[in-house]
Amino acid sequence: MNNRSDQIYFKLCSDHLSLEAIPKTRIRVNFTKIRENPPEDYVIVMWTPHFAVVRNQRGQEITLRGDGRMLVRNAKSEIIAREAAAEMMSLVLKDFEI
Repeated sequence: MNNRSDQIYFKLCSDHLSLEAIPKTRIRVNFTKIRENPPEDYVIVMWTPHFAVVRNQRGQEITLRGDGRMLVRNAKSEIIAREAAAEMMSLVLKDFEI
């Protein structure tokens, strides 16, 4: 799997408890496809036509917006949050991009 973290700009949120991940190139996410065929090893916590909240097996919660921006919560460190965002970006680009 390619390392997608070099394609993402990271910013620590003001609450210092979550990390915002912003793709360097513009993408569009197909949320209907995510709802119909959720990524393996992820649970859909919430879904709308405009964003989805998913949880991975390690407990990180990722809010994914239509433009590919992500908010990663419940990560024990910034490194773990970056890894979770890079993994989600890889899945989106592979299976859920419009």
